[in-house]
Amino acid sequence: MNEVIVSLQQKLENMKTLVPTEAATPEQISKYFNENEEIIAGILKAADSQTTATTSELEGIKDAVKELRNLMRKADTEMKPLTYRDVCYNLGKALCAAWNKDEQTLGELKFCPNIRAEKWNNPKDFSWETGKGFVPSKAVLGEPIGNLANNDQYLINPIYEETIMQEAAKQSMMMNLVTHRPMSGPSIFIPERDRGGIELKWLTSYGQKIDATKSNMPTRTELKAYTLAGYVPFFDEFGEDVFVDLGKMFLEDFTEAYGQEFDRQCLIADNDPFKGAMNMAHAEKHATSSADIANLSYLDFRAAELKVEPEERKYCKWFMNETVLNHITNIKDDNNNPIWRKPWEGMPGRLDGYDVIESRLLPQFADIEADTPFAIFMNPKRIIHGNRKGIEIKRFDETTEGLEYGELFMRFRKRDGFLVTRPKKNMVILSTASE
Repeated sequence: MNEVIVSLQQKLENMKTLVPTEAATPEQISKYFNENEEIIAGILKAADSQTTATTSELEGIKDAVKELRNLMRKADTEMKPLTYRDVCYNLGKALCAAWNKDEQTLGELKFCPNIRAEKWNNPKDFSWETGKGFVPSKAVLGEPIGNLANNDQYLINPIYEETIMQEAAKQSMMMNLVTHRPMSGPSIFIPERDRGGIELKWLTSYGQKIDATKSNMPTRTELKAYTLAGYVPFFDEFGEDVFVDLGKMFLEDFTEAYGQEFDRQCLIADNDPFKGAMNMAHAEKHATSSADIANLSYLDFRAAELKVEPEERKYCKWFMNETVLNHITNIKDDNNNPIWRKPWEGMPGRLDGYDVIESRLLPQFADIEADTPFAIFMNPKRIIHGNRKGIEIKRFDETTEGLEYGELFMRFRKRDGFLVTRPKKNMVILSTASE
């Protein structure tokens, strides 16, 4: 029997058990079906390439694909997007189940045991079967999955994870601005090259020698992902009437903390564990004409902007604290026009023609002294966010607070990486002058 065909058959069986009955958004429904059609196309291609496969084996693959597509077609007509309240209810119900080690409820809600230390499980690694519990889908392939009996940590259903991240984006100034890269492993290499990937040569006469040319080879920079952990206070008395409030409390606590930490890593982190834009060694520097922040001039911003090449400058934005922007609203250029154009003047609020993103993480006006960096001019797409899918929850009562005060926590973990790319000639850090 062809081993590849057997593994493809098992993959199709696993996909049939994972056809969802609900989704967070219409976009998620569309994304799910598009991704599965790509996987099915790959399975059919792999099957056709097996020269040793029998006709009956190939026909079996095609029949399994037809059955899966029928299931997907049925799900497509019946699946409805969840409301925010539905997500909160199901999330709260699952949190209670995780706390009480109620695997049946977790399985029905499509949460997944997470029992690997470095490489987390994928929700597709398991299916829930009544009477059997969580069944490892990869056991057929001979891969040990671990001891389920002692497991008390679970991965959130990806449907709810997507809603959580959408809510986190509302708490973050940077999440909708940066470049997101999916990460299937602990690190990936990002190719960085200067503008102009290929060197071009003109030939001006017939038979002219063509000098050797080479492409502008990129620098390979490693983007690493680390695990971020946090603790949400919990309580030990549950009932169905509190599921919505419990799910909402967890969602709001998680998204607020995660959104703020996301911005911190993008903007001001200093090797903890990543470096934010404000601390990039190779970024361009520009000092204002005065050490006193109160003496800011429009020329300070204009001179800083011109340190970025025009091809990049059109994508740049200013990043600063709202108190600094408040001071800037009173600055005028030589024609007595304010350099900050207010939104109610019939055009987007801009500083010298560029969008401004306010962040409370950057220095406040009252705290800015001589030789203090306080604003950044950059294209936020140059910040790469490495996103390793999966949010893990775990009952956590082994704390000092738990022993002394009886306070309990639900621990969550998520894996992310951050990398600021091409800071040279593409990013300017504005600071006050030295005294």
